[in-house]
Amino acid sequence: MTTISNTDIQQLKEFIKDNFNELDKKIDNKFNELDKKIDNKFNELDKKIDNVKSELKQEIADVRGDIKVVDAKQKNIETSIQKIPEITEKFGELKNWRQIAFIIIAAVVGWFARNGKI
Repeated sequence: MTTISNTDIQQLKEFIKDNFNELDKKIDNKFNELDKKIDNKFNELDKKIDNVKSELKQEIADVRGDIKVVDAKQKNIETSIQKIPEITEKFGELKNWRQIAFIIIAAVVGWFARNGKI
């Protein structure tokens, strides 16, 4: 009985060993498949991230261009605003000259009117 049981045990060990080897191969294959799928997904994510980066770079460049245009317009407005006091001063001077001219014309007309020439 011991010989039969030893043989049975030996066969059982071989059976278990063979099944474990097959199971190991199947597990290795599944892990390899999973690794490939994970690598593919990471590659897809890398491509998407690169696309987003390039789009962001383009948007940033557009915004910077818009900011430069706004800055240029702001500088034009600032120089125009700085000229306003000069213009009002000149207009005030013209107003004074106009008043002086009216006074001189009125004086000349009044002088001629007194002398009876008009």
